[in-house]
Amino acid sequence: MPTMTDCIILTQQTEYERCHLSLPDEATPIAGINFKGDYYSFFKVVTTLERANQLVDRLVSRGSRAVVTSIPKGFCIWVHEATAKARSRKKETVSTKPSQSIRILKSDRDYRPCQILVPDLDKPLTGIAYNEQFHSLLRMVRDEAQAMELAQKLERKGNSTIITISAYGYSVWVFEPEARLIERKG
Repeated sequence: MPTMTDCIILTQQTEYERCHLSLPDEATPIAGINFKGDYYSFFKVVTTLERANQLVDRLVSRGSRAVVTSIPKGFCIWVHEATAKARSRKKETVSTKPSQSIRILKSDRDYRPCQILVPDLDKPLTGIAYNEQFHSLLRMVRDEAQAMELAQKLERKGNSTIITISAYGYSVWVFEPEARLIERKG
């Protein structure tokens, strides 16, 4: 199984250059870094090195490359983008038109909340069961445009996603093919 030794941890801002990246089929530039001539897009901020290790291991096991930068709030995970190009920061609009493959579930009757376990993590994940398949919660965002942008990015990387709507916003869920349900006791 991959470990953090497969990933580079950048502790000094002089080791990389911040930038915005343009990706094929991406409506707006996204946050990124340039490290040794390769581009990496922003994935997630975590507070502990242990959590960064878990997420990087997961990304590597799915065929991605990642680097981690040290920031005051913890660690920032960046994912390699082979087709990215550096981009200027001009303002563009985000397409909120749903992708053919991304499902937006508007009713909580369409899915069942649950807790799941995946092989590469020790702790349970918040999940949903939809069409007898399990999905883990990746992120909750405030508006549909953000949710669509994140889901489309994941879909381009080969991940199947679902978006749910609640009073708190839009949740983006990632298909977990090897997940198993944690049965509730009681």
